[in-house]
Amino acid sequence: MAESGSTNPKSPSVVPDSTLGGLKRDLRNYHDGDDSNNLSIKKSKTTKMENNSREIVPLDVTPLSIVPPDTPKLSRQFWKAGDDDEAAPVPLYCSNDAAVRVHPQFLHANATSHKWALGALAELLDNSIDEVSNGATYVHVDSTINKRDGKSSILIVEDNGGGMNPSTFRECLSLGYSRKRNMANRVGQYGNGFKTSTMRLGADAIVFSRSRGINGNNPTQSIGMLSYTFLYETRKCEAIVPTVDYELVDNKWKEIVYNSTNEWLDNLETILRWSPYLSQQDLLDQFNHLEEQGTRIVIYNLWEDDEGKMELDFDTDPHDIQLRGVNRDEKNIDMAKTYPNSRHFLTYRHSLRSYASILYLKRPDNFRIILRGEDVEHHSVLDDMMKIEEKTYKPMRSPEWPDQEEMVASLKLGFVKDAHHHIDIQGFNVYHKNRLIKPFWRVWNAAGSDGRGVIGILEANFIQPAHNKQGFERTVVLAKLESRLVTHQKNYWSSRCHEIGYAPRRKQKNYERSVTETPRPFNNINVVKGSSSSTPGPVRVFRPNVEPSGRNQIPQVETRERSFDINPEIGAKNRSYYGLGISSFKETGSVNLEAELQKVKQESAKLVSELQRQKQLLELQLQESKAKIQNLEKAQREKEVLELQLKESKARIQNLENRQEGVSTIFQQERARRDVTEDGLRKKLREASDVIDGLRKQVDTFKGKRIL
Repeated sequence: MAESGSTNPKSPSVVPDSTLGGLKRDLRNYHDGDDSNNLSIKKSKTTKMENNSREIVPLDVTPLSIVPPDTPKLSRQFWKAGDDDEAAPVPLYCSNDAAVRVHPQFLHANATSHKWALGALAELLDNSIDEVSNGATYVHVDSTINKRDGKSSILIVEDNGGGMNPSTFRECLSLGYSRKRNMANRVGQYGNGFKTSTMRLGADAIVFSRSRGINGNNPTQSIGMLSYTFLYETRKCEAIVPTVDYELVDNKWKEIVYNSTNEWLDNLETILRWSPYLSQQDLLDQFNHLEEQGTRIVIYNLWEDDEGKMELDFDTDPHDIQLRGVNRDEKNIDMAKTYPNSRHFLTYRHSLRSYASILYLKRPDNFRIILRGEDVEHHSVLDDMMKIEEKTYKPMRSPEWPDQEEMVASLKLGFVKDAHHHIDIQGFNVYHKNRLIKPFWRVWNAAGSDGRGVIGILEANFIQPAHNKQGFERTVVLAKLESRLVTHQKNYWSSRCHEIGYAPRRKQKNYERSVTETPRPFNNINVVKGSSSSTPGPVRVFRPNVEPSGRNQIPQVETRERSFDINPEIGAKNRSYYGLGISSFKETGSVNLEAELQKVKQESAKLVSELQRQKQLLELQLQESKAKIQNLEKAQREKEVLELQLKESKARIQNLENRQEGVSTIFQQERARRDVTEDGLRKKLREASDVIDGLRKQVDTFKGKRIL
């Protein structure tokens, strides 16, 4: 993958700069404006530098931001975004150029290794976990609204790790380069995770990274845009990543120019045109989230499903990121509420919070995974297990893994605590260097209910993970591990399934009936010529002894030695004693063998009779069980009738209560009216009394006047 402008020849005045890890750049070629944060977009292709009198003349190259008038639009569905329109114009400078480049479509093709979107998100969490050694204490996954269109969602992954200087920043954005290869306790080794994960989640990503600066170097900050939309719609024939860098000089951030100012401005202009940010100040404001160091990844133009909805679901849970489509099973979501100890098995396929909680076998101390403002609690599957057994797996030496001391793994397996509910949950969580590679790996696909409820956990550092870290490379070592896990699960299940309510399983042994005859050599048989009998040595015959066993158990055959003597009868003189001995031995052995077989038949008949008797008992128990079931069903029906009657009674009571409330309301209203009437009558009575008193006074006055 090419950095923007990397094909330009270097200026003869550049020298290696240790500050930037060996990158070449102009000697302190900064833009010394009054406010470096307000660097204006270029107005022309020729720029005068205030601190340098020489004139910068750019090369004659096609600007990154030129878009043909008939630009094809990129599909918003991930699995269709790699389809190219054959009728779309191909730039002439692509078809006539003899150079071999990395085509932009490789970004999409490379990202198809992630079939599962949450697996891509886990790659970004891995990068943050790896920064613990550089001081990282958290990684925050969040979402916000794209300011450019005001409606679409963008995904943000941010940590406060050591960040990247311009040199390591370009290494991160380059295909296939990794400093983590063969480093201890690091899962990443292919240099592919960041590119595949961001391109799997969305069509475009912009990265902000700030580094403190070490060994006396100044702090730096870099911005880079990995945009498939830009490359596709501008019909680029090469994967170009526009980047701009800044360095802290005298407490001011100065832009770092490597070849020419025009090239730097071209990159900035391209980023502003194709990113969610509208100005350079908006870009620089993103570093405010990082404080002194860290990396902030912004993924936008997120992929949609076939129905036009975003593949990532930010709406169902405000503190989670979930998946829509085939990874989401509503039945499992409901079961997770009923069976809390099986919650991670039932929800990790669609819930990032559930998956991230079991993603690491041990989370580093004081490191937080924050998902949309709320911490993700670390969870160990061991907390969901009971009746735990521990095994040690150490395969035989293999040329695939020279360090045989590392070829050992501690396996812990047991029943999930919800196993007595007989739900179909089983599998092994297989970790590699602390990272979950195979979640709930189902190794035993048995018919029926065998194996249900058995889960396990182990860390297998001797098996190489695949590029997408969602499986292991198919090797002989992996096949041996899988076979051993199947054996452990079968043995554990068959010996302990009765403890969670299943019928006991008995180990079935391969056996066969055989009768072995081992006569002594004939030269040891003492035969006296002319005598009526001889005394040969004893002949041992193994007879099968069949004993009745328990229900549904195949008869076991026990072999034991039994000796008997052969007394061959002397025949005619023309017979040799060898022929006589052999004939007599065969006849006698045949007679005894028939007797032994007859006894076996008799014992087998007894066994059949016993099995028939047990069958009758089982049939009787079955009938009793059916009767109990019928009684339970009858009781259930009666319960339903009673519940219906209770419901009706409650409805009647409610109706009566409503009527009572109505009557009470009427009574209160009548009382209020009566009180009003009484008050009116009392008032009139008082007024009448006052009138009477007035009349009495007038009468008294009149009487007094008459007397005078």
